Amino acid sequence: MNQISLTTRLREYINKILVDAHGHQQKAISDFVEVIVFVQSCCQGALARHFDNFEAASKRLSRVLHNERIEPVELARSHARSFIRMFADKQALRLLLDWTTEDEQHLLVASIQFGRRAIPLYWRGYQSKDLKEKMSRYVQEFVRELFEELLSDMERRRIILTADRWFADVDLLILLDEMGLSYIIRTKSSHKVLVDGKWSRLGSLKWEKNQRRRSCGKVWYCESDPLRVHLAQTRIRDKNGN
Repeated sequence: MNQISLTTRLREYINKILVDAHGHQQKAISDFVEVIVFVQSCCQGALARHFDNFEAASKRLSRVLHNERIEPVELARSHARSFIRMFADKQALRLLLDWTTEDEQHLLVASIQFGRRAIPLYWRGYQSKDLKEKMSRYVQEFVRELFEELLSDMERRRIILTADRWFADVDLLILLDEMGLSYIIRTKSSHKVLVDGKWSRLGSLKWEKNQRRRSCGKVWYCESDPLRVHLAQTRIRDKNGN
């Protein structure tokens, strides 16, 4: 895609999701999003230096970032609603849930997988000080909002949620079961499961020779707060063949 095509399509998309913003706001956001694509950085200085007039671009970016009429959460919701409309009614979706962190800023992101790529669908930002002992609650609130509001018109059976081991929380798994969602979530090897009548760490379960994967069926997961889950184990070889 050449730069002219990208600029045109980007401005059409920004205008579509920012229907309440006036023309100058829409153009400013389009310009800076376009620069992010080419500069591959969110540093304000780096973005401003891409324009001919650094000082004017810096002031313009500051006005956009501090504009109270542009609400980041509502912008993310508008993006999600517009994005999800592009999918056929019966197309299956793989949703990825992940945390990304930069300094004190933490971003909880739900993305849609396309082959080996993931395109962000919806996100919420948090500061480190706000996450202490509240991360699990924020994740549950995020999931409820995502599926009960933004994806409420989509059939749950079309969606498979995938997440890393930081999301293997019993309360979240209960919520996903109550919502009728299919999910594949990694968990830590230190967690315990009830197998053969005794609680054992996942990392201590024996493998048979070169076995790569196995299904343990329904088991009790997490000794401190037991929950029945379907457990499957997989492993890969390292560069040394181990």
